[in-house]
Amino acid sequence: MNSWLFLSTAASAALPTGSPMGDLLSMAMSLIMVLVLIVVLAFLVKKLNPNLANTDEFKVVRSLPLSARERLMVIEIDNCQHLLGVTPHSINYLHKLETPLSEKELPALAERFGKLLNPQTNHTKKN
Repeated sequence: MNSWLFLSTAASAALPTGSPMGDLLSMAMSLIMVLVLIVVLAFLVKKLNPNLANTDEFKVVRSLPLSARERLMVIEIDNCQHLLGVTPHSINYLHKLETPLSEKELPALAERFGKLLNPQTNHTKKN
């Protein structure tokens, strides 16, 4: 990160501050620094919270937002599906589903983004 700051400082010192080329270079360096920061933060979030993805023992089958902070979730544990009510303050068990719901397929863009963030796991859904 220090090398980016050094390059930005060197570039701004080499070109006058009022020149269009200096402004363009400064803007490009700032954009690159922001993009690198986003990628580094995404990597850190993934490493600090490794249980974001579904596992074989616990899967979120469906999630239906009811409001901005409340949702219904269908989870699968030990080949049984359960309906949960989730709020910021509690998780309530509502019902055990007799007929299981099928998992929704992820859109292609979501699958590619998931593979980009976590390349070591297989994101294909098992039905």
